[in-house]
Amino acid sequence: MYDKGNVVIGFTSQGYLMLDCDEKRENEVVKFSEEYAVFHNLGSSLVMKSSEDGQVDLSGDKLGHFFIIFGRALNNDAILWHLREACRLGFTNKRFVEANKFGNITLRLNAKNDKVLHPTILHYFDNGEKAGVMTYLKDWINLQKLG
Repeated sequence: MYDKGNVVIGFTSQGYLMLDCDEKRENEVVKFSEEYAVFHNLGSSLVMKSSEDGQVDLSGDKLGHFFIIFGRALNNDAILWHLREACRLGFTNKRFVEANKFGNITLRLNAKNDKVLHPTILHYFDNGEKAGVMTYLKDWINLQKLG
């Protein structure tokens, strides 16, 4: 008899840049999201905390798992360029780039299990265009209502 399970629900986009940033400090992800959004004219940015696993860096700072959603619509070529650039800068990894090399990116909306809760809002940076951020948040909010 099957009595346990977990369905992971994801938000998929082909029109907005979304980055998975694992094993990073909160402050560095927030700073990167703002600077990258401004420098590349990507509109607003939203940093979500997807989980933490108790890891620390050599300075004793906690590391977590985050993702960033940018507001400006982009084509697939631009998304792929930004994925590679974020990888080069150390803010995402090659696995994430390879998994999303066609510009179709999926980020989690709900809890994975009892230990990995649903993503939470960490930081919003209002920098103009916000369609990508609002599209993600609409689904995230609707899922919270479902429980």
